[in-house]
Amino acid sequence: MHVWAVQHGLTQPYLVRLFKYVYQLFFHFNLGFSYKEGLSVRSIISIYVPRTLWLALSALIFTIVIAIPLGIFQASRRNTVADYAATGTAFVLYAMPAFLLCLLAIDAFGFHFPHLPIEPVSGIAPWAIFTDPKSFLLPVGCLTLLSVAGLSRFMRGTVLEVLVQDYVRTARAKGCGSLRVLWRHAFRNALGPIVTILGLAIPGLFGGALIIEYVFNYAGLGLQTYSAALNVDVPVVLGITILVAIFTLIGNLSADVALGLIDPRIRIEGSAK
Repeated sequence: MHVWAVQHGLTQPYLVRLFKYVYQLFFHFNLGFSYKEGLSVRSIISIYVPRTLWLALSALIFTIVIAIPLGIFQASRRNTVADYAATGTAFVLYAMPAFLLCLLAIDAFGFHFPHLPIEPVSGIAPWAIFTDPKSFLLPVGCLTLLSVAGLSRFMRGTVLEVLVQDYVRTARAKGCGSLRVLWRHAFRNALGPIVTILGLAIPGLFGGALIIEYVFNYAGLGLQTYSAALNVDVPVVLGITILVAIFTLIGNLSADVALGLIDPRIRIEGSAK
């Protein structure tokens, strides 16, 4: 045991090990070695990252397609029965724990009509979501519903703030129709905060994927994180945490870039400085 610890540098002082870890991480992207699995952390992560990425990206696409039109519809039908119904549903989904939503979906669609698969296909092929999309309906659907609730409410509030601005009133005074005002003026000016929220939603998707993958036994990054935590495999847990932090930074940077492309006022202020 002592020879093994010396071989892997575990007998060195803590600061020395920390410096070596940081150096290997920044200059070689070496996330360490899993002594439980007998593999490098990077090789373990590379196996499961594509599956989780496809799951998170699929949920993000469906979230955008559903939440943005739903928020605009609620804003245009403010204080109506449809608005109250959508708001109540959003509040229920927003407050519901992820594991409870997954269990309800399994009971409703796995054991009753229409009898959807309650577990994705086995294996770790990253393209499994394309070969058998039916088996991914429940995990993708649950992850989408968890994200739609918050984004639709934020979209509704943002559009309502835009609709009371002076330039919207001026457009209406000039004779612009309701649909033109809603989509040409309100929607375009409400996209800025939504883009920022979408960039910040990336870590939330990965966090939701951890529970989704565990409940549906989906061999992805979330299930691997859970297994590593149970086995006290610290290098794997730390490596996955660093990877999620990197994705968070990429999401924030992408949101800033997209915000500059969408809102010309940001480009003008930046060039003036």
